[in-house]
Amino acid sequence: MDTFIKKITKEAGMAVLKRFGKDGVHYSKSKHAYDVVTKADLLSEKIIISAILKRYPTHSILSEEEGEINAGSDYRWIIDPVDGTMNFASSVPMFGVMVCLAHKNEIILSAIHLPVTDELFFAKAGKGAFLNGKRIHCSPAKNLDTSIGCGFVGSRKRTLHFVKRLLGAVRGEGLFLNSFGCISMNSCYVACGRKDWAVSLYGEIHDFAPTYLILKEAGCTVTNCKGGPWTMGDNEAVAANPALHKKLLKLTKDV
Repeated sequence: MDTFIKKITKEAGMAVLKRFGKDGVHYSKSKHAYDVVTKADLLSEKIIISAILKRYPTHSILSEEEGEINAGSDYRWIIDPVDGTMNFASSVPMFGVMVCLAHKNEIILSAIHLPVTDELFFAKAGKGAFLNGKRIHCSPAKNLDTSIGCGFVGSRKRTLHFVKRLLGAVRGEGLFLNSFGCISMNSCYVACGRKDWAVSLYGEIHDFAPTYLILKEAGCTVTNCKGGPWTMGDNEAVAANPALHKKLLKLTKDV
């Protein structure tokens, strides 16, 4: 299964990359500007789902655009065919393809491909996280005041509350809060130590399930905003090394 999930994720990612700069918004799913679909989303999804059904025909699949297939299996594949679709549709080269496999609601395998840089992140439960085959670890940073964090920065109420608390708690001018506009890149950059922490307050299961295992296996503590272990029912996440995580929870527990 390890080789299979890496293969289908990268294959879909390279197919998406071939469409980059050619596909705009195909249709919108809601009034939100970021909630859009391109033809690349549908192509990626078709590649991944077809491969899974051929290899594991009885497994369940949950994909962002297609929904649920074969509900009821102990094995469930969770797919985000293009994470960061608004970036992709706007010719911003920050997007990813995410696939993970859960067994009885526990994530056991995860793969994320960032096509523009051809970076394949992979994690297996209990075996570590890897970038293009090399072991990765999260940042050892201990000081929140001089850290670089990732998270969506916008005008939604919970985000405003968190950002105000974060800025109010920081001393000096050493803190940076970034957002790449896709949770796959935010999370992978934290997992490999390029950024120090991530707080995501909104999303769906296909956003959090694939990123969770890569962050955890890279050494991050990953919880919901109140500090409980992240589970499949949580549509929020706080991820960082244990020292920074404790400091972040003081700011997220009431948002």
